[in-house]
Amino acid sequence: MSANSGETFVDIMGGLWLADYVGAFLTGGGTGPFFFLYMPAPLEASCNNSWGTFGMLKVDRDYHVQAYFAQYFAAQVVTREWVQPVDAVHRVFPLSSDVRDASGNLLVTAYAVERPDGKWSLLLINKDRENEHTVKIIFADPKEERNRFFSGQVDRITFGANECQWHSDGANGQAGPDGPPAKSAITGGAEAIYQLPKASITVLRGSIAGQ
Repeated sequence: MSANSGETFVDIMGGLWLADYVGAFLTGGGTGPFFFLYMPAPLEASCNNSWGTFGMLKVDRDYHVQAYFAQYFAAQVVTREWVQPVDAVHRVFPLSSDVRDASGNLLVTAYAVERPDGKWSLLLINKDRENEHTVKIIFADPKEERNRFFSGQVDRITFGANECQWHSDGANGQAGPDGPPAKSAITGGAEAIYQLPKASITVLRGSIAGQ
């Protein structure tokens, strides 16, 4: 995104970037990502005099934690909801999306894992700041030459612009609301439609069945 920090990093965009980076890295063959910026730093004027920081936590000049940034909650969604927080192998599978804007830019990126508990879990990032999008989910099984779909209850965890909104105020900038992710349950199936709110990270997690 940038070698200099700014408001983009502490706004929801920073959270979308983190989820997209981890999903792309693992799907590309990486075995484990590392995130250096656990070290908190106060807000400072940087790129285009925009106030921000690279870390996950908002701290004062004495490094007392005051609040959380979008990347903090995005990291929770990735490590606690998308993947299973256990020391066990997750199988990563490629996933494609056809949600694009008029210029052909990909608006929704998606990543899939089969977790140790047997559930399938999708990480979907809607990068469109202005619009929600709806998607259908198909698990293509070329070996058996059939399609599969989420079946029964599907857990839905979302963190986006509705859960985190940054309010600029120089060194006193803050988010409100400031998390947490929203959780709900929906019913899967071949005709199920899943909503992705604007500027959001969504995890869909459940069992699959074929037709």
